Amino acid sequence: MTTDLHTLLAPYSLDALEPPEAARFETHLEQCSACQSELAGFRATAARLGDAVALTPPATMRSHVLSEIARTPQDRPVVTAIAARRSLRSAIPRLAAAAAFLVGTIGVGGYAIERDNAHEADARSTTITSVLAAPDAATTSKTFSTGGNVRLVASPAKDSAVIVANDLARLKGHKVYQVWMVNGAGPKSQGTFTRSGTMIMHGAGGADSVAITVEPEGGSKQPTTAPIVTIAI
Repeated sequence: MTTDLHTLLAPYSLDALEPPEAARFETHLEQCSACQSELAGFRATAARLGDAVALTPPATMRSHVLSEIARTPQDRPVVTAIAARRSLRSAIPRLAAAAAFLVGTIGVGGYAIERDNAHEADARSTTITSVLAAPDAATTSKTFSTGGNVRLVASPAKDSAVIVANDLARLKGHKVYQVWMVNGAGPKSQGTFTRSGTMIMHGAGGADSVAITVEPEGGSKQPTTAPIVTIAI
């Protein structure tokens, strides 16, 4: 399985792929027993979480309205985003199914997780699942006119958020995408990725928003361009 196709497994579980990408992945899935096995594991995870939610539903289910907020103009944003909001409750089974894979891409603070490090992977999987299943968790998706999408799930009660970026536009000139958690003290880097990535962000309960900028390879201490997307928490 190529790295490119492997990165499609999580967004496929999230129903976040565009039809052409979904069709390409499904063609591969028919011929790849490893992918079939992983996907079966995701579905088993979703079933277990779905049963748990059905047995002990939260007393209240509140969805935050996540909207794009204005920031001081710097360089011109490279893409325009269109927001699509939804409550997390209907998305829990698909998000839970993807959780085991999400932890295998980019970990806490943006550093890579070794797939054979079962202890760390399990710990991060537990963190992701707890965020996705939190009663106050809410999700928002941003789809870009240049291709790709970003999905954010935030839980103030868990003081954490999970962000998934899928197949964003290819950057030129040794550039990367950098994720920032923004509060009154300013932006704090959460890590970088090239086109696709998944991150867990702790301390999100005190954040105002999450932003993604385009930065030089290796990342920047502070944003040097205007965000291509900003999501309020």
